[in-house]
Amino acid sequence: MNNFDFISYHGTITSIRDNVDDKYIWFDIVKYEIYTDKDGTVKTNPSFFSARIYKHTKYKLKVNNEVYVKGIPKGYIDKKGYRQNYIHVNKIDGIMINEDNFEKIISYDTDGVQLWHGKRCEDFDLPQNEYDELKNMLDKITGDKK
Repeated sequence: MNNFDFISYHGTITSIRDNVDDKYIWFDIVKYEIYTDKDGTVKTNPSFFSARIYKHTKYKLKVNNEVYVKGIPKGYIDKKGYRQNYIHVNKIDGIMINEDNFEKIISYDTDGVQLWHGKRCEDFDLPQNEYDELKNMLDKITGDKK
């Protein structure tokens, strides 16, 4: 298991960029910090942070939505020589985001049949006793049978 430092951040999405590369969606989060200056005037200072999330996640990002993210702090030097910091998101609003999970949980067999944890998702008939047991449980849940 890798030992990473994690950062948690809460704020409002201000922009979304899904055309930067093939693997990630980049978005910016703002948090408004309120402070009192030396003259006693209350001021607001916007604090921005960039984040990236895997494109194949089904999480719906929307501008002006409030989000809670947790991820690994990352950084790089851009073409102009400036340091760019961002969060590589692995949890957003309590939902775990991990590229490895997507590849292992859902994939496809060579003939196009979907795999769930490596097992083929094919239609098959249950033995009558298992069918009756499942129907009984569902009937209790739906209230069809007491």
